[in-house]
Amino acid sequence: MLCTATTSSILFWILSAGSLLVLWLIGSSIYHLYFSPLSRFPGPRLWAFSYIPLQLSVLRGHNHLDVTALHDRYGPVVRISPTELAFNTPQAFRDIYGSRSGGCFPKDRSHYITPANGVDHLVSAVDNASHARQRRLLSHAFSDHALRDQEGLIRGYVDTLISKLRTEVEKKGTNASLDIKNWMNYTTFDITGDLMFGESFDCLKDSQLHPWIRLIFSSIKAISFAGVAQQFPLLRLLLDAMIPKEVTRRAREHFNLAAQRVDRRLEANISRPDFISAILQNGLSEAKGPYMDGKRIMSRAEIHSNAFILIVAGSETSATLLSGCIFYLCTNPHAMRRLTTEIRSAFANDNDITFRTIASLKYLAAVIEESLRMYPPFVTSLSRIVPKGGSIVDGEIIAEGTTVACHHYASYHSASNFTFPHSFLPERFLGQDPRFVEDKRDVLQPFSLGPRNCLGKNLAYCEIRLILCKLLYNFDVVLCPESSNWTDQKVYFLWDKPALMVTLQPCISERKES
Repeated sequence: MLCTATTSSILFWILSAGSLLVLWLIGSSIYHLYFSPLSRFPGPRLWAFSYIPLQLSVLRGHNHLDVTALHDRYGPVVRISPTELAFNTPQAFRDIYGSRSGGCFPKDRSHYITPANGVDHLVSAVDNASHARQRRLLSHAFSDHALRDQEGLIRGYVDTLISKLRTEVEKKGTNASLDIKNWMNYTTFDITGDLMFGESFDCLKDSQLHPWIRLIFSSIKAISFAGVAQQFPLLRLLLDAMIPKEVTRRAREHFNLAAQRVDRRLEANISRPDFISAILQNGLSEAKGPYMDGKRIMSRAEIHSNAFILIVAGSETSATLLSGCIFYLCTNPHAMRRLTTEIRSAFANDNDITFRTIASLKYLAAVIEESLRMYPPFVTSLSRIVPKGGSIVDGEIIAEGTTVACHHYASYHSASNFTFPHSFLPERFLGQDPRFVEDKRDVLQPFSLGPRNCLGKNLAYCEIRLILCKLLYNFDVVLCPESSNWTDQKVYFLWDKPALMVTLQPCISERKES
């Protein structure tokens, strides 16, 4: 009898809890649909009262396509969750990310994963003072003076790339295919490794990816999955447990390898024009955890965290853009012909190709901008929170606490911003073609803008221009049929890229004879 009563009591409480949960879900849904400050904004109703559709979109790797479709259907501002709005206009980019009175919109901590050691780096730092201190130190590594000092090192690696590609062609023949995406990764990772740690990853030397780089791609996916789990605090432990242990292990291993290389560079105690020298200009703190603001100095833990993110931001993104650029040039013969003609007629020999001389090539600049539009290395969004008291974004009054963002791919592929948005047409950035007079080119912000824009923008442009220029000066590049649908990719923060197979035909000797 006692056992029956106990069972009935447990059943009663389970049913009561279930009923309360159902009532809460119904009440919450009614509030979000009809009474929330965001209820006036358009968007799919299911996305308006549940966080699940948006996060499923992220997990599927299709968020960039889904948000693009939502903007196409609902317009420049779309409600994509109970508390989040997506925008796609130039003014929204300025309002959300630009400087403004009272300070720029703060970052949404739930969208920025704390590094493995628990200490924020430049990108994850939500606190403005911490971010400003780290940025001031790192800015010296990306100054014009530093860029001039780094040119010789960067040109050396790019020359090695060209030499290694020639060797590959001589060894395998001009009809043999190679994965040009990998060679872009070899080059940019070697450059960034040298600038960060004072030593190369030897990818070009060994003609293969360093094992660590494979860990980087696994860790990016792990961060993406962890970001989804972070959106559901009550289910966080359960969702974290669903992330494959191997993915989590690789992410941690990647961070530890970065920390070990940092320590080795610090122990070397050398002065050279690299990132670590810039960070150490005022010394080093051995404080555990974040080094509190007040001094222009970083802790060892902060350097570990920044090394982790700079390797990705300084190498993977440039290699991604170069790969996308090569694909679109190969699939648009007119653009390829015009660019190769510009490059090959501008220089008498390969040694004339420098940071200064390539900066004046107008069609090269247009090709890079169009590649950034079509295939932005950072694909989705950088979330911000509307501060206390609310604010205005693109003319709309937005309630405090709302998460807001401009999604890069979706903004760049909107017909409201660009004519023929899904076509690769560098001419739109030359300012001479009447077809593109209505294009809103100022919506293109692949390096973001405002006080938290990308520090490495100038370095990235110099590196991308140099690699692309030298590649097309020395080779004719032809896409292989198996890579014809190469851009059909999933996204986990960054593109999940397959091999990009091409053939190379050396062209210098032919040009000299003619």
